[in-house]
Amino acid sequence: MESRKKERITAAWDDFVVKIYSVNGSPEYLLASFDNISEMGVRATLEMGVDVKEKDLVTGIIESELTKCKIKYSGKVVWLKTTEQGIQFGVKFDEELLLPDVFIARSMAAA
Repeated sequence: MESRKKERITAAWDDFVVKIYSVNGSPEYLLASFDNISEMGVRATLEMGVDVKEKDLVTGIIESELTKCKIKYSGKVVWLKTTEQGIQFGVKFDEELLLPDVFIARSMAAA
């Protein structure tokens, strides 16, 4: 298993959402919450009953209305786990993202 090269930022992300606009090239609209992120990926949670599978290719936006922050992403679902909160999943981004300052500031505030 490949070790993580980037540190995960874990903080309060209540105002941020992960929006999925396509799955395997087909239009879709899914809304997920997330609890950690790095330049290489994100861990998010969807409601139960949502049909996402490992190896699905996804595109979308991570955004916050509060901070007006929007980050476009594309990547692959690399794992899934059913929890009491819903379907937790990990996305590995196709390209390393440049995370905005708000992410760094929140990680420092949470430390």
